[in-house]
Amino acid sequence: MMKRATILWMLLAITAGFGLFLLKYEVKSMEKLLTKINHSTLENLQALHVMKAEWGHLNRPSRLEDLGTRLLKFETVKPTEYVQIRDLPFSPQFKQGKRKKTQLAASKSNPPAVDHSPPLNAKNRRKQ
Repeated sequence: MMKRATILWMLLAITAGFGLFLLKYEVKSMEKLLTKINHSTLENLQALHVMKAEWGHLNRPSRLEDLGTRLLKFETVKPTEYVQIRDLPFSPQFKQGKRKKTQLAASKSNPPAVDHSPPLNAKNRRKQ
């Protein structure tokens, strides 16, 4: 009769062989999946390259200028159409009334935030 150790080693060798057999096919399926992923990544990179080229073509200044003049009726700005910043009107200021209704205050030439003091951290940042 065979010794128990021989039977044990034989079962262990059969189990190891069966495990390697399963591992081999699992690795093959993972390699196929990796190949598919690499292929789709390459396709996405090529599509991205094409989209960047199309974006560059569509955003050419000469093309945008042509579309603006043709479709939106844009015209070039004339030197007489420029305005100084001091000539722009400020938005009206609002004050709270007795009934807490918003009332339009008399318009001033100062911007709305002139009468407010800046927060403390803004003062500290300015000193640096």
